[in-house]
Amino acid sequence: MRTAQGIRKSLLAALAAASLCACAKNDQAVIFSTARTHGKIWPRRAEGPASPQTGGFAVFKNIYAKEQLPKLAVDSGGWIATAPEAFLTRGKSTIACLNAVPYSLAAAAMEDLLLPPAELQKLAGLARFPILASNLYLKSNKKPEAFASYQILEAGRHKIGFFSVMIPDPAKPNKAKNLANYRIEKETYDAERAIKALKAGGAKIIVMLLNVNPKTAAKPEFFRELLAKLPRVDVAITDEPSVGKPFKAGRAWVVRAGLEMEEAARITLDIEPVTGRLSDLAWKALPLSVEEHGQAQDMMKLVESYRAAASAHFSKRIGFLNDSVPFMENGYSPSAEFAADCIRTWAKANAAIVPVSEPAAGFSSGTVTIGDLYGAFPLDSSVVFVKIRGDDLEGAVAGMQPSEISVSGLKLFLKDGALEHLETDAGAVVPGKVYHLAVPDSLVNGREHAVLSNAMEFANSKRYLREIVGWCFSRKKILSRPAGGRVVRSGQ
Repeated sequence: MRTAQGIRKSLLAALAAASLCACAKNDQAVIFSTARTHGKIWPRRAEGPASPQTGGFAVFKNIYAKEQLPKLAVDSGGWIATAPEAFLTRGKSTIACLNAVPYSLAAAAMEDLLLPPAELQKLAGLARFPILASNLYLKSNKKPEAFASYQILEAGRHKIGFFSVMIPDPAKPNKAKNLANYRIEKETYDAERAIKALKAGGAKIIVMLLNVNPKTAAKPEFFRELLAKLPRVDVAITDEPSVGKPFKAGRAWVVRAGLEMEEAARITLDIEPVTGRLSDLAWKALPLSVEEHGQAQDMMKLVESYRAAASAHFSKRIGFLNDSVPFMENGYSPSAEFAADCIRTWAKANAAIVPVSEPAAGFSSGTVTIGDLYGAFPLDSSVVFVKIRGDDLEGAVAGMQPSEISVSGLKLFLKDGALEHLETDAGAVVPGKVYHLAVPDSLVNGREHAVLSNAMEFANSKRYLREIVGWCFSRKKILSRPAGGRVVRSGQ
């Protein structure tokens, strides 16, 4: 027969075992992550009217609201790039949707630096959450006032520290980059300072939002080498599209955010309850399916207000075309030639050169709308004025692939696919004469182009090529397809 003391000992042992089991079970928290939203605030259909609708903040809000674990929502920027509503609101529509979910934190991306500092800071001021930009500086070497270098958030009872870094070129890591209005400091300098401050503030888990220049690509080796140079980072959330499944880089997990509001990444953190440290991680890309998750009605009202404004704006008529202006035809780009004619006229230049990579589409005959203009010229390329001597102009054009450029005011004579000689509308190019060119800044920013290195003078007009094409439409009630015959091959 068991004594009272024996029963008491058994109960104490059982309670100790239960307590031990409870301690052994890890806590969990969830980080939802999005990036490169590009202003895509409402769902879209993949193919045709019968295909399912996917994407948008109204779907994500439903998913976020239903999450039962302690949760955070973070966004890694890229707010103003390609969607019509983003062009119209300059990122305000995206920030309004982030506020309405609500998001816990965001980070600016390199695409957002297309906005001048005053406008970007005003946009950041609309956010009801912190916006990070740890290694971003103004040209004065001061930090932008509306941005933070780091932030500690709480998920349940756990403190999670965040910082962000922009990577201008993964092929040239840890180098500062000077832009027109900003300076991006080398990533390790500000990362180390942020990590130290987060640890001092009591953060037990350190998360880096890692923004890669969308014009580049980062391989796994880049992440491994970067994280090897830094103090402890637990999770690196990147907007690099090539990152598929999560992988370890030293002690850190590298995971991808959900991109372009087509999906959201759900990152489940396994957290040791006593130490608050990360034990394990699970990642899943959640497609934002309208059919599966529905749409939050309050968010739909906000989104529809922006949709109506965008529809009204982009349906406005800007001109009329007698003939269609195709994107490509017989190896040439009539739409790029059309743009070259426009910027040459606007700049009162002798000639213009436009890469065929500038247009994304052509124009149909008939009425042309603002939406057609943005669809044909989606890039935010500015027009640059260039002064160049005739011999340098011919040398610069000879260094380009004829199939990759369109010209106005020039005629290219090719032999066996290479430039044999160049003429202007006034005749042969005079070697010592100074010519005035108009070109997009995409033609002078890369090392592969020789225009800038050969120029005597150049100046950025700060006016978008797309804007100048719109000016062409506004000048005349009816426009026609540009005349061809700008490239003459031997035997023609």
